[in-house]
Amino acid sequence: MTQDYELVVKGVRNFENKVTVTVALQDKERFDGEIFGLDVAMDRVEGAVLEFYEAAARMSVRQVFLEVAEKLSEKVESYLQHQYSFKIENPANKHERPHHKYL
Repeated sequence: MTQDYELVVKGVRNFENKVTVTVALQDKERFDGEIFGLDVAMDRVEGAVLEFYEAAARMSVRQVFLEVAEKLSEKVESYLQHQYSFKIENPANKHERPHHKYL
């Protein structure tokens, strides 16, 4: 993440065999609050402390963002290549314009 964005743990919920961590993406400069939040569900690990789940959730969300950014980059690149590509025509294949003779 760039320094303008921050992943913040908003909460942790414990269930019998699962732990769900809510992670929010915040833009520190343009928004006062969350851009959006994600719930990351993980299997409970025996002996794991709260910080373990928080770090694992941040890494999981970060990986999702990297994958989405990569796909978006591919789509934008494909779009730009298509938009700015041009066809080079062979002048030999063009029809000659008729020349007019003026009297």
